[in-house]
Amino acid sequence: MNTGKDNKNNVYVAVIDDNPKLRDMSVKQLENSGYTVLFQSGYGQDALQKIKEGGKLPDVCLIEEDFATAKLLLEKYPDLKVLISSTDDNEESVTSMLKAGVSGYILKFADPDGMLTAVKALSENKKYFSMGIRGVAMEYFKSQS
Repeated sequence: MNTGKDNKNNVYVAVIDDNPKLRDMSVKQLENSGYTVLFQSGYGQDALQKIKEGGKLPDVCLIEEDFATAKLLLEKYPDLKVLISSTDDNEESVTSMLKAGVSGYILKFADPDGMLTAVKALSENKKYFSMGIRGVAMEYFKSQS
């Protein structure tokens, strides 16, 4: 999995995407930017198994479109920093993911470097939301405080 490049960021990322081609693109982009991909998976139960077997939580878990997997992983590992990558900017969907405990939500295809920016932010214990949904996130957090 590791391409021999230094893990200069010392950040371990898991990539969960049921589309192998897109998953591979995300993995390559992360590895080329100095991240270590701890594991990749097509679906939630498999990801849970890999976390259990590996005995190590990824620093950031990138989940493509799969809200059910995000909820599943966050129920089991509430401290996991989950980054959702989705084309869905519907307020209800975004709010549902915020309630589940995701740390970041990026809109696919909005900004090619958005994923890397978001992974970096989450690995530093920050939250990250794409421009298109920042308003929804801000409203949500305002209503929580």
